[in-house]
Amino acid sequence: MVIGVLIATAISFLFGYIAQAIFNWFNGVYDVMFWNAFAIEINFRGLSTFSISGIYNAVYTFAIAVLIMLFVKKMIEVYMAWSNGDPEVSPMTVVIGFVKALIIMICFGFIYTQFAWICYDLYQSIFIGMLGDFQTMGVTIGNMAWNILGAFFYLIIAIYMVLIYFQTLTRGIEMFILRLAIPIACIGLLNSDGGAFNGYVKKFISNAFTVIVQLTLLQFSILLMNNAHIILSLSAVMIANRTPHLLREFMETAGGNSSLGSKVSTATRTVSSFKNIISKGR
Repeated sequence: MVIGVLIATAISFLFGYIAQAIFNWFNGVYDVMFWNAFAIEINFRGLSTFSISGIYNAVYTFAIAVLIMLFVKKMIEVYMAWSNGDPEVSPMTVVIGFVKALIIMICFGFIYTQFAWICYDLYQSIFIGMLGDFQTMGVTIGNMAWNILGAFFYLIIAIYMVLIYFQTLTRGIEMFILRLAIPIACIGLLNSDGGAFNGYVKKFISNAFTVIVQLTLLQFSILLMNNAHIILSLSAVMIANRTPHLLREFMETAGGNSSLGSKVSTATRTVSSFKNIISKGR
């Protein structure tokens, strides 16, 4: 009996100690998690030989060359040779798409900066609306940490916070890659449907809302935990961890039946191809 109590006490102390160490670390990194997602390059300052502008200029030069080549090709094939596309559509549509692509390529740095600050203002407003102040709340562990069940819950919450922190870093690198490749996505503006550019914009918005919702739920979880609502805190941090999946489901549902129609069309073409192959085989 005494040995069991000693083991339980040692386990609860170990869980509580690990959870407290993680929370102390998390208190120091929470304030920069938003900018880790929107401007991951702030962590690259120690890399003296690394140049973000150099990478962007290389992609930008390539994208400009491809944009001009495709613009000329499209104008010749559609409006001179009449061998591709719809020549009844005004050529001004293609010209306007070309100009839009150039403007976005050149001004995207400024546009993205304003987008990041707008998202930060939204996050700040939600934060103030929830807590009445924008000062982040540190994590504190109550007396439950020295109970084996309470310490176990604290440790699970701490692990989820670490996972969400690395999710934020991953999303920051993803946003970084999207920002570098935006000149290539702008080439799609030559098409009437926007090409890949529309998907790019959707991805930026999806990532932005994911970060805002995750950080808000994290702070809500901390608020609950500091007020001894340990189960509710665990539920909130678990929802924060699956926010990307939750928002992806919402956006796919909000997108209507276009994806379903695309799948049906693809399946129809596949069946037709198989029928042709079988017919030729006979």
